[in-house]
Amino acid sequence: MKEFDDSEWEMVIGLEVHTELATKTKLFSAAPNEFGGEPNTNIDPVTLGLPGALPVLNEQAVELAIRVGLALNCTVQRSVFARKNYFYPDQAKNYQISQFDLPINIDGWIELPDGKRVGIERAHLEEDTGKSTHIGGGGRIHEADYSLVDYNRCGVPLLEIVGRPDLANGEEARAYVAELRAILVAVGASDGKMEEGSLRVDCNVSVRRRGETELGTRCEIKNINSLRSLVRAMNYEAARQVEVITSGDRVEQQTRHWDESQG
Repeated sequence: MKEFDDSEWEMVIGLEVHTELATKTKLFSAAPNEFGGEPNTNIDPVTLGLPGALPVLNEQAVELAIRVGLALNCTVQRSVFARKNYFYPDQAKNYQISQFDLPINIDGWIELPDGKRVGIERAHLEEDTGKSTHIGGGGRIHEADYSLVDYNRCGVPLLEIVGRPDLANGEEARAYVAELRAILVAVGASDGKMEEGSLRVDCNVSVRRRGETELGTRCEIKNINSLRSLVRAMNYEAARQVEVITSGDRVEQQTRHWDESQG
């Protein structure tokens, strides 16, 4: 595994934390919000986007989102939902209902155990996607023989908490996620179980030489499902970027996936 040299370089880290809200039903339908059911049993016409099926907003999800916003020192504002149109197998209706221009929570902060404050840009409501399982090819989509899709998770209420790039190393990032998870559990918004996908983290990482103020080119790391993976993935990515820069090349903005089995 690559080692990051922090004597000359520093990381700039911003995290996007996605947490499934602990509601009884989905965000816009009466289908159950339950983990561990048989595939494609927690679905209904709204989940599948069948003709004539209209969404109805889950009041409990809004209340939990507001509760989280207040706990994160956010400004809670009038919000608007929008359709994010895209075609992908894990979204049966070919669009996701999300918030963009007017999210429900903005401009918050969270304090780490060492007293450092980390800014929160926004925390908005959206639908979760279904889950794809790729058969063959080591579970990778581009090498798979075929794929299976489970829509049980599709439409589950998700709160995406977008942090500002105020974190400087993997340990701070781990402390941030641990503190955030504790808050989510304490206010009853989520069970915070990363192993079940209730809490998922995307990391935006860039590097720069110590003393510089300009941000470097960031790369996003997905598929982080444990605090241990979080630190290892960021250290590896930062070391990779330093290696690219010191070899005379330029870091390209990319979305990368972390494979814990390969370290």
